[in-house]
Amino acid sequence: MTGKVPDNWVKLDQTQLSAVIARHAWFKRGSKQGTRANLAFHDLSGLSFAGGDLSGADMTGALLKGIDARGADFSDAILYGADLRLAQLQQIDLSRADMRGCCLRGADLTSAVLELANIREGSLARVGDENRISFELAPAELVGASLKGADLTRARIAGTLAMQVDMTDAILTGAKLSRVDFRKANMTGVVLEGADLSDVDFSGATLHGAVLRGASWRNAQLTGADLMGAVVDGEILSVAGDARNLPQPAASIVVADMVQAHELWIGTKGGDGKRFEVAGLDLSGLDLPGVDLGGAILTNCVLAGAKLAGAVLTVVDLTMSDLRGADLRNCDLRAATLRRAFLADADMSGAIFDSVRLNERAGNRLLSANLERARFWGASLAGASLRRARMIGTELHRADLTDADLRDADLRQAILTGAKMDRVNLEGADLAGVRGFEAPPV
Repeated sequence: MTGKVPDNWVKLDQTQLSAVIARHAWFKRGSKQGTRANLAFHDLSGLSFAGGDLSGADMTGALLKGIDARGADFSDAILYGADLRLAQLQQIDLSRADMRGCCLRGADLTSAVLELANIREGSLARVGDENRISFELAPAELVGASLKGADLTRARIAGTLAMQVDMTDAILTGAKLSRVDFRKANMTGVVLEGADLSDVDFSGATLHGAVLRGASWRNAQLTGADLMGAVVDGEILSVAGDARNLPQPAASIVVADMVQAHELWIGTKGGDGKRFEVAGLDLSGLDLPGVDLGGAILTNCVLAGAKLAGAVLTVVDLTMSDLRGADLRNCDLRAATLRRAFLADADMSGAIFDSVRLNERAGNRLLSANLERARFWGASLAGASLRRARMIGTELHRADLTDADLRDADLRQAILTGAKMDRVNLEGADLAGVRGFEAPPV
């Protein structure tokens, strides 16, 4: 598709735009009074579309700079070559929208839905001297835009400029991202499972806690990219030589000696021995059932398949560690920190994540387990106790919470899609903004 740039855009005011939106709504309902919205090459800058339905509308080449379209429905809309700079697009639905050549520089698309959206480069025709037609190929732009928490599942964003974009916790599963320029982007917590990342430039990007397994990395650039806590597989290693904070092999670490020193440290209340403290190590398959590692620090470590059933892990710090498939049955994880940890398919049935009361020297206060933004995809928490646990934004897709105790837990913005919730105790829990679960009426 190619759009033709006019000499002048048709400018509408708010009253005229509201009438267009109303007629489009009648059109969607099948009313004879309705008309499909045709806003191609209109100047609508600064106007409000908030909550409006323009699904399927034609906004080719429209000037939409600084519009307020929060919560609007633009699904299946044509936004080819549109100018959406600095637009307020929080929670907008842009599913399947044609956004080729669209400029979203500085726009806010927090929690927007762009599933199957087409955000590749596009060309616009210009009529020059002597009526000669020329074509300008322009990449779509996401430079400086915010897509925090946005859903871009299977979106096509090839060839896009996205320097310094903020995609914190965005979902790009199966997305086509070849040749995208993500230099210095914030990709913390982004999910790129199965994405095509051929020729992508992540130089200087932050990918803390990102899920990168199953992606295609042909000719990708990761110079200076920060992969702390990222969930990776062998495919990325061929291109990640210049990346930072990838977990290193633990061949030189004598774990048994470190555990012994830690036990002495516990027994002498820190007077002797040494706390078990490691960061950025690959400890896959660690086999220490029943071990006492209370107060240990294992940040940004790979503990995939670890066997720690019955272990004492009170006040342990496992921030941004990869514990997929780990055996943590009946573990004592009171006041543990698992912020942005990855626990897909882990078994934590019967585990205890309750709070502990600190001593007078530490203020005699309650310290809760911190599971914020942790990912428990398909994990078992059957019969687990999570009283007062901090679970803001925790992802519990398909997790088993049968008979779990979540009294007084903070579950704001948590995701419970597909979770088993039989006989779960949610008394006093904060469920504000929870997705995928409807609390029973009081």
